[in-house]
Amino acid sequence: GNFDIAALAEKAANWPGLNRATQGLYAPGSTFKTVTAAAALDTHLLTPDSIIDAKGHCITIQGLPLCNAGTESFGPITLTDALTNSVNTVFAQIGQRLGQNRLEEYMTRFGFFAEPPLTYPSDEMNPSGLYHNGHQLKPGAPVDVARVAIGQERLAVTPLQMAEVAATIGNGGERMRPTLVDRVLSPSGRRVYTQRPESLERVMSPQSAQDLTGMMQNVVDEGTGTAARLNGLTVAGKTGTAETGVTGVNTAWFIALAPV
Repeated sequence: GNFDIAALAEKAANWPGLNRATQGLYAPGSTFKTVTAAAALDTHLLTPDSIIDAKGHCITIQGLPLCNAGTESFGPITLTDALTNSVNTVFAQIGQRLGQNRLEEYMTRFGFFAEPPLTYPSDEMNPSGLYHNGHQLKPGAPVDVARVAIGQERLAVTPLQMAEVAATIGNGGERMRPTLVDRVLSPSGRRVYTQRPESLERVMSPQSAQDLTGMMQNVVDEGTGTAARLNGLTVAGKTGTAETGVTGVNTAWFIALAPV
C-alpha cells in the first residue's frame, strides 16, 4: 500500500533513518548547567568559590515554583557545590543574573541555534536550541531564562551538541569542528588522507575552561556522577535527567571528558 515516509519517520523515533546523534532532539536537563556555568565564569560574574543562596527547596520564578530534585534543600553554597549537587534553585538565579542575551551568546558560541558543522545532508541534522510547536526560536525570542539556565523551558538538543560542549570545555575553551573520519588508508596500508584538526571558535578563556573542568571533576568525584569514577583515569562530567512527557520515562544524560 501507499505510505508517507516522512509521516512514518515522525511517528517512529526508532525508525532506522533517524540519525539520533545529529538530528535527534532531546531535553538536555541538567547537562545544560555546564553552558550556564561557562557563561557565569567567563563573564566574571562568578568564580568556582562564589557563594549563592539556594533559598531552600523551591523558589518562585514567573509565578511558579522552581524546585530542586526530590526533597533537596540548600542554603548558601559555592558554585562548585551547586554544580556537584545539580542545584536548580542556584542555576535558575544565575540565569536571571546573566540575562538572556549573555546566556544566548554563550549558547551561540558553543554551536547552538545552528546546524552541526558537518558536511552532511541538511535534512539529517537539526540545530540545538529552543523549539515551539516544532519551530526553532531565534535568539531574543521571549523565554524564561531561569528555566533555560537549568536545561528546561523548551530546550531541545542533539547528542552531538552536548558532546561538543564537553569537548570544548576539555579543550581549554576552544571549539573544534567535529569530524567523522580520522584517516583513510589504502588496501596496502598507505595513508591516503589525514584529517587535520580545525578550530571553529574560542568559546571561553582557558582559565574559565579549567575552572569548569575542575567543577565537573567534582561532580564525578563526589556528586551526582560518581558512577563514572574509573580507576587510574580522571573523569569530569555532568549528569542530567529530563522529563519526556511520558510518566515514569525520563531521558538520562551524562556528558564527560577524560582524562582531565
